[in-house]
Amino acid sequence: MGHNTFSCCLFVVLSISTLLSKANANVGQLSGVNDIRFQQSQYNNTFAGNGFLIEYMGEHFAVTVKHVLFEAKTPKMASVSLADEVASWTIHPLAQPDNAVQLGQLLNDNPNEPLDMQVLNSDWLVFKIENNSSTLRPLTIRHEPLQAGETLTAYGCSYSDKETCTQNAYKGQFKSYEANNLRIDIGKVSMAELRGLSGSPVVDQNGQLVGIVSNVLPDKENGGFDFAPARIDYLLEVMKKWSSL
Repeated sequence: MGHNTFSCCLFVVLSISTLLSKANANVGQLSGVNDIRFQQSQYNNTFAGNGFLIEYMGEHFAVTVKHVLFEAKTPKMASVSLADEVASWTIHPLAQPDNAVQLGQLLNDNPNEPLDMQVLNSDWLVFKIENNSSTLRPLTIRHEPLQAGETLTAYGCSYSDKETCTQNAYKGQFKSYEANNLRIDIGKVSMAELRGLSGSPVVDQNGQLVGIVSNVLPDKENGGFDFAPARIDYLLEVMKKWSSL
Protein backbone atom coordinates (compact mmCIF):
# COMPACT_ATOMS: atom_id res chain seq x y z
CA MET A 1 0.00 0.00 0.00
CA GLY A 2 1.46 3.33 -0.98
CA HIS A 3 1.60 6.38 1.25
CA ASN A 4 -1.22 8.94 1.05
CA THR A 5 -2.54 11.78 3.15
CA PHE A 6 -4.46 9.47 5.43
CA SER A 7 -1.99 6.58 5.67
CA CYS A 8 0.75 6.54 8.27
CA CYS A 9 2.70 3.93 10.19
CA LEU A 10 1.98 3.71 13.91
CA PHE A 11 5.44 4.96 14.86
CA VAL A 12 4.60 8.39 13.52
CA VAL A 13 0.82 8.59 13.89
CA LEU A 14 -0.16 10.74 16.83
CA SER A 15 -3.29 8.88 17.86
CA ILE A 16 -5.85 6.19 17.04
CA SER A 17 -9.02 4.91 18.69
CA THR A 18 -8.90 1.64 20.60
CA LEU A 19 -10.64 -0.65 23.03
CA LEU A 20 -7.84 -1.29 25.49
CA SER A 21 -7.62 -3.98 28.12
CA LYS A 22 -4.88 -5.76 29.99
CA ALA A 23 -3.72 -8.92 28.29
CA ASN A 24 -5.39 -12.11 29.40
CA ALA A 25 -2.75 -14.03 31.31
CA ASN A 26 -3.60 -17.36 29.68
CA VAL A 27 -2.33 -16.27 26.25
CA GLY A 28 1.22 -16.17 27.59
CA GLN A 29 3.84 -13.61 26.65
CA LEU A 30 3.44 -13.12 22.90
CA SER A 31 5.52 -10.02 22.24
CA GLY A 32 8.44 -7.98 23.48
CA VAL A 33 10.12 -4.71 22.57
CA ASN A 34 12.87 -4.34 19.99
CA ASP A 35 16.14 -3.50 21.76
CA ILE A 36 18.61 -2.50 19.03
CA ARG A 37 22.25 -1.71 19.71
CA PHE A 38 24.50 -0.28 17.00
CA GLN A 39 28.23 -0.32 16.39
CA GLN A 40 27.96 3.42 17.03
CA SER A 41 26.32 3.40 20.44
CA GLN A 42 24.85 6.91 20.14
CA TYR A 43 22.18 5.42 17.87
CA ASN A 44 21.09 2.69 20.33
CA ASN A 45 17.31 2.34 20.76
CA THR A 46 16.06 0.16 23.61
CA PHE A 47 12.36 0.38 22.67
CA ALA A 48 11.80 0.60 18.91
CA GLY A 49 8.35 -0.90 18.66
CA ASN A 50 7.55 -4.56 19.25
CA GLY A 51 8.48 -7.97 17.86
CA PHE A 52 7.47 -11.61 18.36
CA LEU A 53 8.16 -15.20 17.38
CA ILE A 54 6.54 -17.42 14.77
CA GLU A 55 6.73 -21.13 14.02
CA TYR A 56 7.15 -22.25 10.42
CA MET A 57 7.84 -25.82 9.28
CA GLY A 58 8.92 -26.80 12.78
CA GLU A 59 11.42 -23.95 13.15
CA HIS A 60 11.15 -20.66 15.05
CA PHE A 61 11.80 -17.19 13.64
CA ALA A 62 11.56 -13.62 14.96
CA VAL A 63 9.56 -10.92 13.19
CA THR A 64 8.86 -7.20 13.42
CA VAL A 65 8.05 -4.42 10.93
CA LYS A 66 10.36 -2.87 8.35
CA HIS A 67 9.39 0.62 9.40
CA VAL A 68 11.05 0.08 12.78
CA LEU A 69 14.11 1.17 10.78
CA PHE A 70 12.59 4.64 10.37
CA GLU A 71 13.58 5.46 13.93
CA ALA A 72 16.22 2.87 14.77
CA LYS A 73 19.06 3.38 12.31
CA THR A 74 22.33 5.13 11.61
CA PRO A 75 22.82 7.81 8.93
CA LYS A 76 24.30 5.17 6.61
CA MET A 77 21.14 3.05 6.66
CA ALA A 78 19.09 4.10 3.63
CA SER A 79 17.67 0.70 2.66
CA VAL A 80 16.05 -2.36 4.23
CA SER A 81 19.45 -3.73 5.13
CA LEU A 82 21.35 -3.90 8.40
CA ALA A 83 24.76 -4.14 6.68
CA ASP A 84 27.38 -4.01 9.44
CA GLU A 85 25.67 -1.24 11.42
CA VAL A 86 23.84 -3.36 14.04
CA ALA A 87 25.85 -4.83 16.92
CA SER A 88 22.92 -6.72 18.49
CA TRP A 89 19.14 -6.95 18.17
CA THR A 90 17.07 -8.55 20.91
CA ILE A 91 13.36 -8.83 21.66
CA HIS A 92 12.29 -8.95 25.32
CA PRO A 93 9.40 -7.88 27.54
CA LEU A 94 9.82 -4.33 28.83
CA ALA A 95 12.08 -4.11 31.90
CA GLN A 96 13.12 -7.75 31.40
CA PRO A 97 16.29 -7.55 29.26
CA ASP A 98 17.46 -11.00 30.35
CA ASN A 99 14.19 -12.60 29.15
CA ALA A 100 15.38 -12.18 25.60
CA VAL A 101 15.58 -13.55 22.09
CA GLN A 102 18.84 -12.78 20.30
CA LEU A 103 18.19 -12.20 16.61
CA GLY A 104 20.45 -13.54 13.89
CA GLN A 105 20.39 -13.28 10.09
CA LEU A 106 17.77 -11.03 8.51
CA LEU A 107 16.20 -13.27 5.85
CA ASN A 108 14.73 -10.43 3.78
CA ASP A 109 17.71 -8.08 4.01
CA ASN A 110 17.63 -6.07 0.77
CA PRO A 111 20.12 -3.24 0.09
CA ASN A 112 18.16 -2.45 -3.10
CA GLU A 113 14.91 -1.69 -1.25
CA PRO A 114 14.82 2.00 -0.25
CA LEU A 115 13.88 2.77 3.34
CA ASP A 116 10.85 4.92 2.53
CA MET A 117 7.09 4.80 2.97
CA GLN A 118 6.79 2.10 0.31
CA VAL A 119 8.03 -0.44 2.86
CA LEU A 120 4.49 -0.36 4.28
CA ASN A 121 3.48 -2.45 1.26
CA SER A 122 5.40 -5.42 2.70
CA ASP A 123 5.94 -4.40 6.30
CA TRP A 124 7.70 -7.46 7.75
CA LEU A 125 11.29 -8.11 8.84
CA VAL A 126 12.02 -11.81 9.32
CA PHE A 127 15.01 -13.00 11.34
CA LYS A 128 16.62 -16.27 12.13
CA ILE A 129 17.10 -16.75 15.88
CA GLU A 130 20.62 -16.89 17.25
CA ASN A 131 19.66 -17.67 20.84
CA ASN A 132 16.37 -17.83 22.74
CA SER A 133 16.32 -17.63 26.52
CA SER A 134 12.92 -15.93 26.59
CA THR A 135 9.42 -16.90 27.68
CA LEU A 136 7.90 -15.63 24.40
CA ARG A 137 5.44 -18.09 22.91
CA PRO A 138 5.88 -18.67 19.15
CA LEU A 139 2.73 -18.19 17.08
CA THR A 140 1.42 -20.39 14.31
CA ILE A 141 0.09 -18.77 11.14
CA ARG A 142 -3.58 -18.88 10.17
CA HIS A 143 -4.13 -19.80 6.52
CA GLU A 144 -7.96 -19.71 6.40
CA PRO A 145 -9.59 -16.41 5.31
CA LEU A 146 -10.99 -14.13 7.98
CA GLN A 147 -14.73 -13.51 8.18
CA ALA A 148 -16.30 -10.10 8.80
CA GLY A 149 -17.04 -9.55 12.48
CA GLU A 150 -14.33 -11.86 13.85
CA THR A 151 -12.65 -10.56 17.01
CA LEU A 152 -8.95 -9.90 16.54
CA THR A 153 -6.45 -8.83 19.18
CA ALA A 154 -3.06 -7.12 19.06
CA TYR A 155 -0.68 -7.86 21.95
CA GLY A 156 2.10 -5.42 22.75
CA CYS A 157 3.25 -2.22 24.43
CA SER A 158 3.02 1.40 23.31
CA TYR A 159 5.25 4.30 24.20
CA SER A 160 2.47 5.87 26.27
CA ASP A 161 2.67 3.17 28.97
CA LYS A 162 6.32 2.15 28.70
CA GLU A 163 6.86 2.64 32.42
CA THR A 164 4.39 -0.08 33.41
CA CYS A 165 3.56 -2.25 30.39
CA THR A 166 4.47 -5.91 30.10
CA GLN A 167 1.84 -6.75 27.47
CA ASN A 168 -1.51 -5.13 26.73
CA ALA A 169 -4.36 -6.36 24.54
CA TYR A 170 -6.01 -4.17 21.87
CA LYS A 171 -9.25 -5.72 20.57
CA GLY A 172 -11.38 -5.03 17.53
CA GLN A 173 -13.60 -6.58 14.85
CA PHE A 174 -12.38 -7.55 11.40
CA LYS A 175 -14.05 -5.57 8.60
CA SER A 176 -12.37 -6.44 5.31
CA TYR A 177 -9.16 -7.06 3.39
CA GLU A 178 -7.14 -4.43 1.57
CA ALA A 179 -4.31 -5.26 -0.87
CA ASN A 180 -1.66 -5.26 1.85
CA ASN A 181 -3.63 -4.73 5.05
CA LEU A 182 -6.53 -5.82 7.21
CA ARG A 183 -9.22 -3.35 8.18
CA ILE A 184 -10.21 -3.61 11.84
CA ASP A 185 -12.82 -1.54 13.67
CA ILE A 186 -11.46 -0.67 17.09
CA GLY A 187 -13.89 1.98 18.16
CA LYS A 188 -13.80 5.77 18.27
CA VAL A 189 -11.77 8.79 19.32
CA SER A 190 -8.33 9.38 20.81
CA MET A 191 -5.31 7.94 19.13
CA ALA A 192 -2.35 8.78 21.39
CA GLU A 193 -1.81 5.54 23.31
CA LEU A 194 -1.00 3.33 20.31
CA ARG A 195 2.19 5.01 19.18
CA GLY A 196 4.99 2.42 19.37
CA LEU A 197 2.68 -0.59 19.10
CA SER A 198 4.02 -1.30 15.59
CA GLY A 199 5.45 -4.79 15.21
CA SER A 200 2.97 -6.39 17.64
CA PRO A 201 1.21 -9.60 16.59
CA VAL A 202 -2.47 -9.58 15.65
CA VAL A 203 -4.18 -12.91 16.39
CA ASP A 204 -7.59 -14.48 16.04
CA GLN A 205 -9.68 -15.98 18.85
CA ASN A 206 -7.72 -19.23 18.60
CA GLY A 207 -4.41 -17.42 19.04
CA GLN A 208 -3.29 -17.86 15.43
CA LEU A 209 -1.38 -15.08 13.68
CA VAL A 210 -3.31 -13.05 11.09
CA GLY A 211 -1.24 -9.85 10.82
CA ILE A 212 1.26 -7.44 12.33
CA VAL A 213 0.54 -3.91 13.63
CA SER A 214 1.71 -1.57 10.89
CA ASN A 215 -0.63 1.16 9.70
CA VAL A 216 -3.96 3.00 9.75
CA LEU A 217 -6.34 3.70 6.85
CA PRO A 218 -9.23 6.15 6.45
CA ASP A 219 -12.61 4.66 7.36
CA LYS A 220 -14.55 5.06 4.11
CA GLU A 221 -18.00 4.63 5.67
CA ASN A 222 -17.88 6.50 8.98
CA GLY A 223 -14.93 8.86 8.81
CA GLY A 224 -11.97 8.58 11.15
CA PHE A 225 -9.59 5.66 10.81
CA ASP A 226 -9.46 1.89 10.69
CA PHE A 227 -6.69 -0.05 12.39
CA ALA A 228 -4.75 -1.58 9.47
CA PRO A 229 -2.24 -4.33 10.35
CA ALA A 230 -0.14 -5.75 7.52
CA ARG A 231 -1.49 -9.00 6.07
CA ILE A 232 0.51 -12.23 6.29
CA ASP A 233 0.89 -12.65 2.51
CA TYR A 234 4.37 -11.15 2.26
CA LEU A 235 5.49 -13.01 5.39
CA LEU A 236 4.49 -16.28 3.72
CA GLU A 237 6.42 -15.29 0.58
CA VAL A 238 9.58 -14.80 2.65
CA MET A 239 9.11 -18.08 4.49
CA LYS A 240 8.42 -20.07 1.31
CA LYS A 241 11.51 -18.60 -0.32
CA TRP A 242 13.58 -19.52 2.73
CA SER A 243 12.21 -23.08 2.79
CA SER A 244 13.12 -23.61 -0.89
CA LEU A 245 16.81 -22.70 -0.41
